[in-house]
Amino acid sequence: MAIVAAPRKLWQNADPTQTNMDKFRRQVNSKRRLALKDYAELHAWSIDPRTASDFWADLFEFEGLAKHALPIKGSVLPQGAAMFPPSHFFPQVRMNFAQHLLNVESLNPIAIYAVPEGAKTVRAITRQELREQVTVIADALRQAGVKKGDRVAAVISNCFETIVACLATLSIGALWSTSSPDMGTEGIMQRLEQIEPKIVFFESSVHYNGKLRSLTEKYEQCLGRLRKVADFKRAVLIIRDEPYSKEQPDSTTWDRFLSTAKGRPLTFEQLPFSHPGFIVYSSGTTGAPKCIVHSACGLLMQVKKDYLLHLDVRPGDTVYQYTTTGWIMWAMVLCGLCYGGSVVVYDGSPLYPDPLVTLRLVEKLKISLFGTSARFLTDLQERNICPKQTNDLSSLRTVSSTGSVLPARVCEWFYDAGFPDTVHLVSGSGGTDLACSLVSGDPTSPAYSGEIQAPALGMAIDILDSAKDHPISLMNTGVPGELVCRQPFPSEPVEFWGRDGKTKYQKAYFERFGNNIWTQGDFVSSSPITGGFTMLGRSGSLVHMLTEEIQSSDGVLNPSGVRFGSAEIYQAIEKFTEFEETICVGQRRPQDNDEAVILFVKMKDSKHLTKALIVSVCSAISTSLSPRHVPKFIFEVPEIPYTINGKKIELAVKQIVSGQVITPSGAVMNPESLKFFERFAHDSYLKQEVEEPKGRL
Repeated sequence: MAIVAAPRKLWQNADPTQTNMDKFRRQVNSKRRLALKDYAELHAWSIDPRTASDFWADLFEFEGLAKHALPIKGSVLPQGAAMFPPSHFFPQVRMNFAQHLLNVESLNPIAIYAVPEGAKTVRAITRQELREQVTVIADALRQAGVKKGDRVAAVISNCFETIVACLATLSIGALWSTSSPDMGTEGIMQRLEQIEPKIVFFESSVHYNGKLRSLTEKYEQCLGRLRKVADFKRAVLIIRDEPYSKEQPDSTTWDRFLSTAKGRPLTFEQLPFSHPGFIVYSSGTTGAPKCIVHSACGLLMQVKKDYLLHLDVRPGDTVYQYTTTGWIMWAMVLCGLCYGGSVVVYDGSPLYPDPLVTLRLVEKLKISLFGTSARFLTDLQERNICPKQTNDLSSLRTVSSTGSVLPARVCEWFYDAGFPDTVHLVSGSGGTDLACSLVSGDPTSPAYSGEIQAPALGMAIDILDSAKDHPISLMNTGVPGELVCRQPFPSEPVEFWGRDGKTKYQKAYFERFGNNIWTQGDFVSSSPITGGFTMLGRSGSLVHMLTEEIQSSDGVLNPSGVRFGSAEIYQAIEKFTEFEETICVGQRRPQDNDEAVILFVKMKDSKHLTKALIVSVCSAISTSLSPRHVPKFIFEVPEIPYTINGKKIELAVKQIVSGQVITPSGAVMNPESLKFFERFAHDSYLKQEVEEPKGRL
């Protein structure tokens, strides 16, 4: 599987000297009396154990974090600090996340554009209005007894009130946690019952895909269970288009909660840099989710690095990241306030009333950074939509894609037909557990089809051959392996919340290679020609993160000892327009001597999976990859399971077809779809073995 030729070059910055990345390189050279000539040398300096502390200190200054913090005294990081237990960066610093966002120097008086589904209206909120609202909510939270270390949660959509309540919470030094309102009651309570919040915000309804969806029944169900939670004081309900007048014990409305404020000025608790600020959740599809605690300032520093340097956000820019509040990408929305520009919060489907609704928003608000998903861009490409022909996208500098692998054909469509060729298309990979990118874009270097450009600054990544007793590095060989990080970083989780948190933390990331190598759980390769990264699927090293029982991988297939990623299969069959969705997993039941690869397909419209189509698919996989990659079985299914964040659930399907019984968690968007896969654990259903082409293992 070694890469033998460079992929197609798609983009090159016409003037890289204007980027923040190049400005940072020049600043480092001047301050440190260095001669770093390009990104590769800058990255090498940022992860060199002898100079890594210098990098983090210079980044702290470049990001302007020091303007609202006490002067840095002492070391950035203790000498020889291990990755686990996590190290404390900037131990002498005292600062406050909310203070930094609210006091940032701005070139734009508008802080937030709040946009409902369909984008028929836009509410512009000034920085002064934002600060006034945060002041009142922080006052009301203090009046309700919220103090440093308490938890405040929200089950509300991506809206202005979410940002206000979050900043108010962080100003006090309490911990903030959000869950998306599209989750079921059980999924929400699996989170809230673990973290025991003192205050929880809800809303009465949301609009999605053109429909008003009432949330009052879910609110009442959650409230009933919250009353049994230790330390719970009150639920706060935001009344939307769905009216709600029922009086409930231990609850109030947003307006009445505001009225409890005593008129006290906004103050900011000065906290250690590593003080916890956010609780986010693993998207495990079985069992209760893990509660991952992030340092507010560590998250801020890393997200700001990704924005300023890798995505080249500049002062005064308007940024828009499509996300729900249940995803770590919501932190990108929140931190969008720290660049002196404006942030767009969009609540609703990005495809209603049509797929161009958000791109009309780009035109209207002169958005510079548009953050979206591989799925959205793929949808545009498959519908033959060419936004640059219908919309003025001249304000766009960068489009970022997250959530899943961005296929090479979509990258090429982006430049050939979809968007202006001056726009930098950035694909990245990180995670909820990192709150940052491991690999990302570089606005000073060329971008190639199907690749992620470079390792992120400060992230000492490597690719290891995990099949070896003593793993060796596979970086820049084209051979796939396990993505790891070898040095501490500021957004490493502070802890896992709850009983046995330390043990679960260690098992999740450090069990495979020890306490000095973070294992991300991604199966990747890097090109010896371009240095770019290709994401091939999920590895088996984060099994403990997802479930306590299964000792096999999701995303990495291993028939007859040949390891490859599910993403390779998806890319090989992406030309088949008959398929709406596909999912590829390995099957190994207790009675099986080897793993079998099964490809499940959901057909478009009224089409059906025929034997001729199966033969064509197998031929395409054999030609594009090798006969060893050809699935043993290909089956048609009515639905593909997804998480609420839009990710395919390979692990749960793998477990089910391998004969295991699972109980879907609240993170599964369509749990009923999993039932259909149970039949494939039985021999009576495994009759359609693929016969062509020959040579499959």
